[in-house]
Amino acid sequence: MNYFYWMNAPTKDLQIKSRTTGFASPAESYVDKRLDLNDLIVQDFHTTFYFQYKGTNTLGVRTGNILVIDRSIEPNNGDLVVLSEKECFKIRKYEGQTNFWGRVSWILNKL
Repeated sequence: MNYFYWMNAPTKDLQIKSRTTGFASPAESYVDKRLDLNDLIVQDFHTTFYFQYKGTNTLGVRTGNILVIDRSIEPNNGDLVVLSEKECFKIRKYEGQTNFWGRVSWILNKL
């Protein structure tokens, strides 16, 4: 049986300390934006959900993977989707099912 767990991912700000020596860099006023996974992964935060998968390894999804589900994306045949069946969620390839809950847009895997 496959299980999903809702997951809250806390974020912490990183502090970078630097020391100036010698002449200032001409690029000193240029501040590069920090990499933010929310900008990369989330298209609409109102319709994006995170699940931690627990169950048998299937369709490239393994226990412990974090699934990013976007409910605003319409699936195409063959897309990985989450289906709602009898008060539980299941991962399947989309084939026109009517119990479609959301499309898997990312699978995050810890190495």
